[in-house]
Amino acid sequence: MRSKTRSTKAATAVGSKAVLVTVVIITSTLGLAGCSKIIKAVKATHNALHQAEAVQAFSDKVKTGDATTYEVTYVTTGHPQATIVYADAPPHDFAFDTTLADKGVRIIASSTGQYACNRSQTGSSLGPWSCLKLKGSDVDTYRATYALYTGAYWIDFLKIYSTVAGLEGVSITSGKKTVNGFHLQCVDITSTKKNFTPSQWCVTSQGILGYVSVSSSGAAFEIKAYSSSPPSSLFQLPGGATITTIPTGTS
Repeated sequence: MRSKTRSTKAATAVGSKAVLVTVVIITSTLGLAGCSKIIKAVKATHNALHQAEAVQAFSDKVKTGDATTYEVTYVTTGHPQATIVYADAPPHDFAFDTTLADKGVRIIASSTGQYACNRSQTGSSLGPWSCLKLKGSDVDTYRATYALYTGAYWIDFLKIYSTVAGLEGVSITSGKKTVNGFHLQCVDITSTKKNFTPSQWCVTSQGILGYVSVSSSGAAFEIKAYSSSPPSSLFQLPGGATITTIPTGTS
């Protein structure tokens, strides 16, 4: 669960190397191309560097939120609408809770372990919570459930994307946006090409994701509430939950 900071550092390294590779590739084509291609290549290099700056500004802002304690509530922008609660209290406590039509999934981490919990439903009635204590590869499997709501996940994507965006006629720029009273710093991806749908990632002043709209993945959500003091109950197992532990060596 505590992989966000490591992931962000790795993304920064990948992004820097990727931009350098782009410049080297473009430079190597200069001796093989005509005048118009040389100009196009120089412009692509220029765009790549400026796009890297926009992504770096986003990355730097996200890093400020990596080691802080907070609780944030998101709502998805599609239908049906889902509500997501994401809470972090380093170094051990973490909680992810998503609800859709009264059905819920919770992922919880504390000093006692990591758990995935859900509720069974019979007709219109919800049953008691049941929780699975996670081990080994199960931790990574459930991490994919909440990865979209971490800034580090999108930094990985943007660092790589920015190195080829200029060559494809795509622009990556910095911008601002206000959502539900939160003033956000954004990275915008746009293009003059037909049928291209813009994408946008925004963070709060605390470095927490505030808005995401990515056409290619169908991800779209926005911040609804934020607190720097999440209640301890968020990091506790649901009352009356049945706990199941997978025996060692069982897949």
